Amino acid sequence: MLMRRRKSVRRGTASGRPASNRLENVLASLDDAVILTDRNDCVTLFNPAAQQLTGFSDGQILGGTCAAVFAATPAVTAMVQHTRVGGQSQSCGEETLVVANRHVPVRLSCSPIWGADDEVHGVALVIQDLRQQKKLERDAQRNESLARLGGLVAGLAHEVKNPLGGIKGAAQLLARRFADQPEVGEYTGVMIREVDRLSQLVEQLLTLGAPAKPDLVPLNIHKVIHEVLALMGVELAAKHLTVRLELDPSLPDVRAEEAQLTHVFLNLVKNAMEAMTEPGVLIIKTRMETDFHILRRADGTGKFLRVEVADSGPGFPPEAVDRIFEPFFSTKPRGSGLGLAICERLVALHGGSIRAENRPGGGAVITVTLPIETL
Repeated sequence: MLMRRRKSVRRGTASGRPASNRLENVLASLDDAVILTDRNDCVTLFNPAAQQLTGFSDGQILGGTCAAVFAATPAVTAMVQHTRVGGQSQSCGEETLVVANRHVPVRLSCSPIWGADDEVHGVALVIQDLRQQKKLERDAQRNESLARLGGLVAGLAHEVKNPLGGIKGAAQLLARRFADQPEVGEYTGVMIREVDRLSQLVEQLLTLGAPAKPDLVPLNIHKVIHEVLALMGVELAAKHLTVRLELDPSLPDVRAEEAQLTHVFLNLVKNAMEAMTEPGVLIIKTRMETDFHILRRADGTGKFLRVEVADSGPGFPPEAVDRIFEPFFSTKPRGSGLGLAICERLVALHGGSIRAENRPGGGAVITVTLPIETL
């Protein structure tokens, strides 16, 4: 923890009174969480970013103690108290904030609020949510890997596909030539299935390394969802899974390519279905995006809608949540680790984002955020 001594400076306004309304408007516009406390460590200001980060409203927090807000992260309360007592600014390069059973990487800074009497009247705590920064760092590393992968795959794809086609053709000829020998049909069947599996893997690598640029047109997201469920209807029924839709019919169109979005949601529904045992529930929700950080950091209009695909399965292993979109990383015994990586790649091409979380009540949820069509 770094310490900085305060230079004794008195601040005020021309009228001698703080411009409280202007200050609150400025703090409400910041991306970082800002929390002001008084000399008793009671919260006097809790800006919208702080509400978004902690899940508490200002009505729940104002007048309460800082210790109550950050009960699961006592280091925050200790920093506030040390700043108030010692009158020195403090900062912490990175800390893990525990809020609503989530572990959020943050950067903390704490400064004393001095009064005209040169006494500490409270503390200003600023919390910078590092999740977006961490995600951008991971994305940059992943994109670099994908760029190398794309060049490699593009060069090898035809060389691999041609021999695979020859092997499959030869296996099919053998199967016809020795149709009266069941054991030969068994062996050639294995060969054909494995060739098909390798061919599919090559196609996935091509999609991941060098996906086609989407042809963006206005598209109703609910149309895509219903078509995906129709395609998966037989498999869902065979597993006795219940589908629960919570769709907002007032949502505007997104700008997207239907084939690529269908690929994304088909993959998400398949993964959710495979994660569940009978009886399971697949939940798909749509609504406008209200996440403070997404709205503030977005380009253009900053208007997005979100689609949540949730299941009632066991959820992701805690150590896997941050790696779930990495190429070749899979939590399934026979998974290729490419399905979700491709989903992330395609969503990014549409100007959106995708994230994975475990649901508080059990199961997993994948959230896709997409920019809406603007006039």
